[in-house]
Amino acid sequence: MTPLATIVRGFGIEPDAIRLLRRRYNTHWAVRAGERRYVLRRFGTWKGAEDDPAWEVAWVRRLAEAGFPAPAPVAEPRMVDGAMHMLMPRLPGRPLGAAHVDDARYRQLGRHLADVHAAIEGLPLPVQRPRWSQAVDGALPIDGGRARRAELLAALTAVDPALGEQLTVATAALDARDLPGVFAGAPRIVAHCDFSPWNVRLSGGRLVGLIDFELAHVDVRAADLAAARRGYHDAVVDGYLERASLPDAHVAALDGLWLGGILAGLWRVLESRLAEGSDLAYGMGWDVEQLAKTRPYRG
Repeated sequence: MTPLATIVRGFGIEPDAIRLLRRRYNTHWAVRAGERRYVLRRFGTWKGAEDDPAWEVAWVRRLAEAGFPAPAPVAEPRMVDGAMHMLMPRLPGRPLGAAHVDDARYRQLGRHLADVHAAIEGLPLPVQRPRWSQAVDGALPIDGGRARRAELLAALTAVDPALGEQLTVATAALDARDLPGVFAGAPRIVAHCDFSPWNVRLSGGRLVGLIDFELAHVDVRAADLAAARRGYHDAVVDGYLERASLPDAHVAALDGLWLGGILAGLWRVLESRLAEGSDLAYGMGWDVEQLAKTRPYRG
């Protein structure tokens, strides 16, 4: 394996220190080079799909060029040891929160999200991120429609009847809500879809950085709010509505959009695992938990 310092040097930066920040779908390291601070990212996979960084990089660069505090890469991503790597500036400020976030901070998060939506409103909308779908359409896989969904659910039920039944019930309930119809005329934006306290950087109460665009894609505004709410943090919605407005029908659909986003990812997982012949039911505990705890907004 190529040493991390060598990878960083490939971007024209001589590192003094490198330390691991976190491993998730992607892996990130903090890099110090004199007085400068960077983050090295190694792209992984998300929900069973290889991710081409080009779409994400192009969007983050567009944000940075428009004056938005987004971590535009210092150079083009580079393929090293079979994985894509990218070096970005480390943004200033402190996270809004981490493990335990109270309602006051979630309300603050909602206000910041409304401000972000206002800031990006005039930017040209890119095409959809490759192999991604909107939360609005999450009740169905990208390809094959209802027939393919039935095949995926049948395959899952064959190996885990309880899990297959849970997802079958969830998709039927989401079908009945007709989210595509509810949002048929709604404008689309690039939704960050992980606008969480740990991804927001603040200084003096002001947003000075937004990181982790790995889930960003074209969707409706309410889908971004639903992702920030994470199924039940109503204070996010309260804060958002202090600064921006949404139709009542869109607010009422927030729980459905959250589940739609989860299901959209699960279809991709099942597709890839079927193709690989791997365990269809492995590691779905978090997704199943969302089915149980997600509830309508109680504002």
